Amino acid sequence: MARPSSIARLPPELAALCHRLIREGKTIHEITDKLNELDAEVSKSAVGRYVKSAREQMAQYQAAQAVAGQWVAALGENPTGDVGALLAEMLKTVAFQALATMGPDETGAAKPTKPMDIMLLAKAIRDLESTSKANIERREKIERAAIERAAKKAGEVGQRAGLSQSAIDEIQKELRLL
Repeated sequence: MARPSSIARLPPELAALCHRLIREGKTIHEITDKLNELDAEVSKSAVGRYVKSAREQMAQYQAAQAVAGQWVAALGENPTGDVGALLAEMLKTVAFQALATMGPDETGAAKPTKPMDIMLLAKAIRDLESTSKANIERREKIERAAIERAAKKAGEVGQRAGLSQSAIDEIQKELRLL
């Protein structure tokens, strides 16, 4: 297993400073110089690797935020929408990202994959399928109840309009077949 980077091993206050400088968009040279001024003794290559990784993580986070923002906007337009479906889609995104990180690294060498990671991903996928099935069943139950209410209402309206009971029964039968 690879050892943690020299940046990851910095004292918390220096690591926080490094993260702040990265967020501010400072260059690798500026970050290295600032950390070395504070006796961190880090190399430009170590800072460069750390900055690259941090910026990739920030990009993934920003992409996830954008997707979440779109979902929130969609839910705002339809607040009675299926939140379970939203969570399922988010879990799919997380699972996809987890699978992507299990592939080879930049050099083509296989990244070490922990059995626990695979087990958790498999459980997440199984739970996702279970959630999807439950969502479908719940939606079907809601639709059946709505059709039943519509059939009952059609019967009431038909009686008030003077339709024969056989005509009302036929209308209700057709509604229930939907």
